[in-house]
Amino acid sequence: MGFGKDSARNPWVSPPPIIALRWVCEQGAVVITKSFNKERLKENLYIFDWKLTEEELKKTDLIPQVRTAPLNDFVFEGSPFKTVEEFWDGEM
Repeated sequence: MGFGKDSARNPWVSPPPIIALRWVCEQGAVVITKSFNKERLKENLYIFDWKLTEEELKKTDLIPQVRTAPLNDFVFEGSPFKTVEEFWDGEM
């Protein structure tokens, strides 16, 4: 079973960005998107019409996490963070 298919709530396979937006919302975070494309804006609103299943949420846990921000920019003399690990608070 792929993400967002085989369900009455979601009759088509959701593209990865839509799945990612839905996942972020289910984590309790706010998503701010930018688009001037009316169709893409409609697609983005679709995330409120369904929820990820438990199986789909478990699959997201298997996705490797990576740090994409240049964290050394946040660790400098006078910074509240003395190390990159301290910036991440030991979590990833």
